[in-house]
Amino acid sequence: MIIFVTVLVFFATGLFALAVFIGLERRKESLVHRFREVAASTISSGNGAAAPRVGIVERVRRRLFPAQGAAEGLAERISAAEAKGTRVLLSRAGYRSPGAYRIYLAICAGLPVLLFSGAIVGGRQAGFANRSILVLAWVGLAAGVILPRIHLRSRIRRRREEIQDSLPDALDLLVVCVEAGLGLNSAFIRISDEFRLSSPFLSEEFDIVNREMVAGKPRIDALRALATRTGVEDVKALVAMLIQTERLGTSLSQSLRVHSDSLRTKRRQRAEEAAAKTTIKLVFPLVFFLFPALFIVILGPGAIQIFRILIPVGR
Repeated sequence: MIIFVTVLVFFATGLFALAVFIGLERRKESLVHRFREVAASTISSGNGAAAPRVGIVERVRRRLFPAQGAAEGLAERISAAEAKGTRVLLSRAGYRSPGAYRIYLAICAGLPVLLFSGAIVGGRQAGFANRSILVLAWVGLAAGVILPRIHLRSRIRRRREEIQDSLPDALDLLVVCVEAGLGLNSAFIRISDEFRLSSPFLSEEFDIVNREMVAGKPRIDALRALATRTGVEDVKALVAMLIQTERLGTSLSQSLRVHSDSLRTKRRQRAEEAAAKTTIKLVFPLVFFLFPALFIVILGPGAIQIFRILIPVGR
């Protein structure tokens, strides 16, 4: 009977999460339709056609509750900004498929429910107490809320570190390609091919830039999109340098060589900084793990002898 109730609760919570997700999606679609209706009414009124009149009930509602419309508009703007920020994070993490945002929302909505229900069912099957099952269920719920965000942040950090470490070598190859007479598009293709194994993330980003420029997107816009997608400060500096070089007409190879030297210096400084931090980071493992074991091995026999002398065994 208890197992039946837990399974029923599991399916009920899953259906509730699915209904909430579908309701949110329908609300987004209705919002898009309302925007289209407002745009169509604006165009028709600009062409001379009569704009649709606001009903009496709507006018009374606006008079009686003026703050409600402002609150709804603020909520819509906040939700739109949050959705845009989430899409940017997904793009920086490498999830750029059309359904990535919906899949991420479904995971964020379904994983807490799944872990919460799984903790209850697993606790019942293991024979835990009700209080322990409740604590385990809340831990699973918190883990389901936090884990997708942690995974997204860690993937973004890993991509940034790889792009940041491989960018100076890519700029060296870019300098060689430009000095050999290749154009910037051909140089990007060469970088994408050469770094496909050593740095697949950097190769993917340069391949996207080249495809956008081939499709007809202006070079400046494609480079700015590269800086937005990666979110790496070194890439932003590179994009700013390329845009400035193209606008001012200065030597591209010389600018790239100077920028490559500066990036290599920054990479060496980051490595020296990380090496200097290791001594501080090793303090905590030494104090909490290594020193107690050493104390037990070194002082243990002496402490045993002292106890044997001060406290005879027969007493």
